[in-house]
Amino acid sequence: MSKVLLVGCGHMGTALVNSWLNLRSYTFTVVDPYNYKKLKNKFKIKKVNVVDQAPTQKEMLTFDIVIFAVKPQIVDNVLSEYKNFKFKKNILISSIIAGKKINFFKRRIKNVNQFVRIMPNMPALIRNGISCFVSSNNLSLNNKKKINQLFLNVGKTLWLKNENQIDKATAVSGSGPGYIFTLINSFEIGAQKLGFSKKQSRELVINTILGSIYLMQETKKEPIELEKLIAVKGGTTEAGINNLKKNNIDKIIYNTYMSAYKRAKILGKEK
Repeated sequence: MSKVLLVGCGHMGTALVNSWLNLRSYTFTVVDPYNYKKLKNKFKIKKVNVVDQAPTQKEMLTFDIVIFAVKPQIVDNVLSEYKNFKFKKNILISSIIAGKKINFFKRRIKNVNQFVRIMPNMPALIRNGISCFVSSNNLSLNNKKKINQLFLNVGKTLWLKNENQIDKATAVSGSGPGYIFTLINSFEIGAQKLGFSKKQSRELVINTILGSIYLMQETKKEPIELEKLIAVKGGTTEAGINNLKKNNIDKIIYNTYMSAYKRAKILGKEK
């Protein structure tokens, strides 16, 4: 049985805990003074211990994994509560905080040498996310297995080589669902302007997107191949795609990624 301490439980933390509720090989304690009452009520009949302050020294020695999930802007203040603790031997300190590097945690949490940065995404809420990892060099195989197995319960996992890659993954998969929802909203608004009702627009757009994804997964074809199958010369699809390309859709997406990536780097530089 592995005991997990989750420090901070906002939208992403809550999504993770919801997907972990039925795990038998892990137990969870959540520390969140800001959302304590709401979380206490939410998880009152579940196997989650919700508290409003950091654990005691005695309690800290029982945890196998600590996951920091607070906002980047307050992480320094939060870590100050943990800097003087003695930890269980081979404890794993992990973070899902955008931009904050492993060295950031090493400087603030002493007597610990195993660290992992993780970037999950919001579809973890329905166990269909993807979580990217990068670790300190001395991560044990046992701890790697534990944390990987934990996050396999919220979707797929991908281990990366360095922290620059995880900042880039933050821009692609971490923030990606937000871009997708923005695009879906635009698709729906466009359909409504064509004369469809909101309900009709939702049904048309969602099923078109889902069907396209399933088609790509089923056929294992490249997206450009499928595009060419649909966009016959002189047809309606070609006309629509030409408009996207005229407005440089590739550049728009790349610049979207770069904006998020640059922000992740800035968050990493903040003290």
